Amino acid sequence: MEIFIAVFIVGFLIALIFFPLAYFTRRSSDIRLLGDQMEFHYPMKKKEINLNQDLKSWNIQEANFLWIGKVFSINMELESGKWHHVNTRFNRESFEQIYAYLDSTYSERRKKTK
Repeated sequence: MEIFIAVFIVGFLIALIFFPLAYFTRRSSDIRLLGDQMEFHYPMKKKEINLNQDLKSWNIQEANFLWIGKVFSINMELESGKWHHVNTRFNRESFEQIYAYLDSTYSERRKKTK
């Protein structure tokens, strides 16, 4: 019985460490812009988007957080109806690169906010 309790406590401690780690890293990703191809590398999967074919529209969103500060996000709507987001909180360098590329190449697909 003591072994079962010890295994349960160790398993609980591992879960206590693993689940927050998995939750907070699921939003972080490595984003690469290779010409018209955009690759999202998540911890457990990889997603590729062809901007010329898949991008329906995009826009910029700004949010002010009390403890983080100002965060910008590029919201991309795909032809399939799904959305992809790139923000400055996790991906500052790739955000600037993607914004410059979208603004120069796909400015006609940008939805202006009011």
